[in-house]
Amino acid sequence: MVTIPFNRLNEVGKKIGKKVGNSDVDRPILNPRRQTILLEIKQNPYVTKHELSEIIGISTTAIDNNIAYLRNNGFIKRVGKTKGGYWEVIE
Repeated sequence: MVTIPFNRLNEVGKKIGKKVGNSDVDRPILNPRRQTILLEIKQNPYVTKHELSEIIGISTTAIDNNIAYLRNNGFIKRVGKTKGGYWEVIE
């Protein structure tokens, strides 16, 4: 028999996790590659991941990962459908 002790994380009065909200202070600093992707999306909201891949010189999988990061951190959002929609940069 093995016993594993767990520390309680959600005790009353302790704050857990990040603050909720859309403050600019909470936004992470972007690396140069993500800044380039954001700039390309600003210039052409209808740009595809294949076009971004050719412009930046990285794989489409890397583009997907960077776009997911930008979406999750509130830098961009998709407006419309997957095909025929466009990217909107959130300032």
